[in-house]
Amino acid sequence: MTIPVKSPFAFLWDEPASEPFTTLLKRHWDFHPVFDTDGLLEKITGAFAWDVDGFVDALRIKSETDAAALRTDRAGGKVWEREGDALDVLHQLVDLPEPSDPQAPRLVIGSAPRLWTP
Repeated sequence: MTIPVKSPFAFLWDEPASEPFTTLLKRHWDFHPVFDTDGLLEKITGAFAWDVDGFVDALRIKSETDAAALRTDRAGGKVWEREGDALDVLHQLVDLPEPSDPQAPRLVIGSAPRLWTP
């Protein structure tokens, strides 16, 4: 008899994580599952390209306790970045002002990796 194993990503569909994740889905984020060589879900990546000045937001979730998000400008300059607990990162990403908002981060704090997988 095989005992079903709960996916390490099931928390994304449970409260309270579902609220910020659903918000990103409603904003038309593009999400992709990434599988390991055994066909198991390894991480979920997502990205959203803003219509303003070429800004892009990206998200990578490996587990409930391992997530990262960033915003880059047109030149690939990192203007915002967070890492840590997935729920915290999701909430901070949802609360991040649109690039056109005067309160939005614009100062480059580093460069994004050339091939950063969200």
